Amino acid sequence: MKQFVKKYWKTLLFFAIAGLVGGFCTGLYVLDGYPPEMQEEVLSQGLTPTIMAIVTAMQGAGYGIVLGVIGILLGKKTGLWKDETHFAKKPLLITIAIALIGGLALIVPDLLFFGKYNEAIMNSYDAKPTVVYIIGALLYGGVIEEVMLRLFWMSLIAFILWKLFARKAEKPTLAILVASNIIAALLFAAGHLPATFMMIGNSPLIIFRCFLLNGGFGLLFGYLYRKHGLRYSMLAHAGCHIVSKLIWILFV
Repeated sequence: MKQFVKKYWKTLLFFAIAGLVGGFCTGLYVLDGYPPEMQEEVLSQGLTPTIMAIVTAMQGAGYGIVLGVIGILLGKKTGLWKDETHFAKKPLLITIAIALIGGLALIVPDLLFFGKYNEAIMNSYDAKPTVVYIIGALLYGGVIEEVMLRLFWMSLIAFILWKLFARKAEKPTLAILVASNIIAALLFAAGHLPATFMMIGNSPLIIFRCFLLNGGFGLLFGYLYRKHGLRYSMLAHAGCHIVSKLIWILFV
C-alpha cells in the first residue's frame, strides 16, 4: 500500500481537491433546484446553502479518495486503468469532438424537441449559469462523477462479471468491458433522475430524455475510459459542460 500511495498520491490529491472545490460549489447552488416548498422545509431544518456546501465538499473529497483508491486497484486488475503520463494527439482529438458534440446535444434536443412538450424544461433555462454553478459542474461533474461511475463502478462491474463469467481468462474480455460500460452508463443516467424530477418534474418523456442524454454520454465517457484512460473521460465530461454552458449563456 505504501508503494501505491507513493505512486498515486498526486492523482488522489487531485481527486480530493476537485471533490472539495466542486462539492462546495455544487452545495451552494443545489438548493436552488428544489421546489419552493422543499426549499422552505430544508431551510427550516437549519440546512443553509453554506452548510450544504460544506457537507457536499466533504462528501466529494471522500468520494475522490476512497472510490479513487478502490477504482485504481480494480482498474489495474481489469486492465481498465492506464498509467497515463501525457495526452496523445488522436485520443485527444476524439475527446474534443465528443465534448463539442455532447455540449450541443445537451441543449439542442431541448430547443427542438423536448422543450415543445414540457414547458418546465424550457423554464429551467431562464436563470443563466453562474461562475459557481460552472465550477461545480466542471469539477464535481467532470472529475468526481467520472471517479464514481467510470473508475469505480465500471471497474467494479467489469471485475464482478469477469469473476462470474470468464474467470479462466487472464483479463476481462471485450464483451465484459462493453457490458460493464453499458451498466455503468445506465447507473449514471439513473443517478440523475432525482435531481431531474425535482427541477422539471416526472413523466415518461423526462425519464426517456434523462436516459437518452445522460446514458448516451455515459457510454461515450466509458468508451474513452476503456480505450484511452480516465483523463480523457474526465476531459470529455468537463468539456460537455463547458460547451453546453457557453451555448446556454450566449444563445438560449
